[in-house]
Amino acid sequence: MEPLDRLVAIEEIKALKGRYFRLMDGKDWVGFADLFTPDALFDVRGALEENPVITGDPIRGADAIAAYVERGITPLTSAHFGHMPEIEILSGDEATGIWALLDILRAPEGGPFRIFRGYGHYHERYTRADGRWKIASLRLTRLMVETV
Repeated sequence: MEPLDRLVAIEEIKALKGRYFRLMDGKDWVGFADLFTPDALFDVRGALEENPVITGDPIRGADAIAAYVERGITPLTSAHFGHMPEIEILSGDEATGIWALLDILRAPEGGPFRIFRGYGHYHERYTRADGRWKIASLRLTRLMVETV
């Protein structure tokens, strides 16, 4: 890729991730599902723990991903922040990225926590089809969790 094309692709991927956070926190599940490829892999197993024991399978498919996140986030007030992206363009239609993450969740009274703050990283793979970048795979890892 030419350097300018590479920079444009990086900015498009940054905008994709910005929409990911905004649509999730805004609870726009139709728009959220559209961020993923139809066969996307979503691995957030153990996302609420620092040293989780990983069991089960990741979620596969854009609609299943949106439904899973909707079930988890709907009762909460959430604010997600992605920082310091490390985006590598592999080809004109493939890229990878790592994003530092801070998410803050507020649960209703009586929940397992009142306030949750999580720190970690998103590890992602992107593909471009029909001129649009989408998330093809996402894995969340945690460094630290704080609950109140």
